[in-house]
Order: sequence, then C-alpha cells, then structure tokens
Amino acid sequence: MDPFWNLVKVGASLLLVLGIMALTAYAAKRFLGSRLGRWRAQPLIQVLSTAYLGPKKEIAVIEVGKEYLVVGITPTQISLLTRLEGPPLPSSRIETREDRRTT
Repeated sequence: MDPFWNLVKVGASLLLVLGIMALTAYAAKRFLGSRLGRWRAQPLIQVLSTAYLGPKKEIAVIEVGKEYLVVGITPTQISLLTRLEGPPLPSSRIETREDRRTT
C-alpha cells in the first residue's frame, strides 16, 4: 500500500480519537459539572483587607471559617490583635478623619 494512504489513515484515526475525547470531556463538564462542584473545597482562610504600617509590617483582616480576625504581620511572626464580633464594615462606610473635617 502507498505510504501516503497509511499516513491519511493514521491522521484520520488520531482525529477520531481526539474528537471522542473532546466530546467525552464536554459531556462530563456539562452533565456532571454541578455534581463535581460540590466536592471542590472552599478556601478556609480569606484575606479581606491589608494595610501597610511600615517597612515589612502590615495589619490584615482575615476570615477563618465564620470568624473575623485582625492580625499583625512582620517578617518573623503573625500575631492575633483582636477578634471581630461580626463581619467588618465595607471600606465605603468607614469614616476617615478628613471626612469629619469637611462636614
């Protein structure tokens, strides 16, 4: 047989296998995607806000599970400063000193 036709057969077989794999992946994502999404782990710790206080020093508000913590961070340690009773206020509702001067 001609080597050209052997190459065409191999190429067609490869395209067929890749097509079947793509269809299987699409079907799995489409029909099992919502079921598989339940098994994805939500991040346990989220950094909500950070503020830099100086070189290599910062303060952060983090959410751990359902708790809100304020921590101080340096290059050598992380210290718990306080626990917040509820979720922190959005930054648009926090009043700064300059806001009080203008009113």
